[in-house]
Amino acid sequence: AGLAAGAAGFAAGVTGFAAGVAGFPTGVAGFAAGLAGFATGVAGFAAGVTDFSAGVADFSAGVVGFAAGAAGFAAGVTDFSAGVTDFSAGVASFAAGVAVFAAGVTG
Repeated sequence: AGLAAGAAGFAAGVTGFAAGVAGFPTGVAGFAAGLAGFATGVAGFAAGVTDFSAGVADFSAGVVGFAAGAAGFAAGVTDFSAGVTDFSAGVASFAAGVAVFAAGVTG
């Protein structure tokens, strides 16, 4: 009885081993596919880091450009104010000239 049970267990073990051998190539293929997917993920992550770094550089350049534009605008406002002052002085000078001319015509 024990021998028969041992023989049956051995047969079951051989069957299980055969199934394991048959499944091993599938497991190896799955592992290889997993490794390939991991490599793709690592490459994608590296590309993402590169893109992020480029984005940070672009943003920094934009901040610098904005600061330069703001400085230029402020300088333009200053120049415009100076122009208004000069124009006002010109108007006053013209009025004085007209007064002198009128005095000359009258005199």
